[in-house]
Amino acid sequence: MRQLSGLDVSFLNMETHSTFGHVSSLNLYDPANSPDGAGAGLAATKELISSKLDTLVPFRRRLVEVPFGLDFPYWIDDDDFDIDFHVRHHAVPPPGNPQQLSEVVSRIHARALDRRRPLWELYVIEGVDEGRLIAQV
Repeated sequence: MRQLSGLDVSFLNMETHSTFGHVSSLNLYDPANSPDGAGAGLAATKELISSKLDTLVPFRRRLVEVPFGLDFPYWIDDDDFDIDFHVRHHAVPPPGNPQQLSEVVSRIHARALDRRRPLWELYVIEGVDEGRLIAQV
């Protein structure tokens, strides 16, 4: 269990129902270059992240508010952590063009993160040009 700093709390408090404070990155992968040659699709991504969760402590923590807001919230381990909730799949119609990808990414990023769960999501986006995969975190 770890308490949030005042700065962390201020970022959370700036969020509204229509303004979010989360950021994301968009990463392009060529499945042919995966280390085991098996590709880097949804199942492989879930397996890789699941195998590293014991060392990725922040990825397992969820936010817990103090009753009546009497103190700053805490990060606690999520005993009900579900990799299927956090690592998701999306596809654009092949051969996905930049406009289609932009629309998907915009829709994903325009949603609030569920504060009852660890505050991250990863989307494996397929169907983009030349069989590449996109990961939006």
